[in-house]
Amino acid sequence: MGTHRSLVEKHYQGMNSGDWDHIDGVFHPDVETSMPGGEPTRGTAAFRATGQVFKRAFPDMKLELFRAVESDNLVIAEGRMTGTHSGPLASPQGEIPPTGRKISFDFADAFEIQDGKVVKHRVYFDQMVLLGQLGLLPEPQSV
Repeated sequence: MGTHRSLVEKHYQGMNSGDWDHIDGVFHPDVETSMPGGEPTRGTAAFRATGQVFKRAFPDMKLELFRAVESDNLVIAEGRMTGTHSGPLASPQGEIPPTGRKISFDFADAFEIQDGKVVKHRVYFDQMVLLGQLGLLPEPQSV
């Protein structure tokens, strides 16, 4: 296991346990983060706030790492997020009340690392899958 991959594993462990202190050990203070549906953010405070939005909405959230590939200063990770929507989910359109539904969707993360800290973190997942699992999309119509 490479040194950079161990940072990624530490991040997922921290997210799963709700240990927000791990962020300062893994991410550079000016980390740039991009996620589907939003503008890139900068800094560990913004990163922590985004993580807390998901942990509030899905208190039992788990990030499972399937595999990670490390090359030079880059780690690409594939995994699955699971949880139950039992808390409000903040969104650009306002809060989504808890649906009580379970979610399970695949994601990919790209981590750029310099001097032992993540400086760029890009998150990829299918928002339509998440919204569908939450019951927030219209049912498909038969033709």
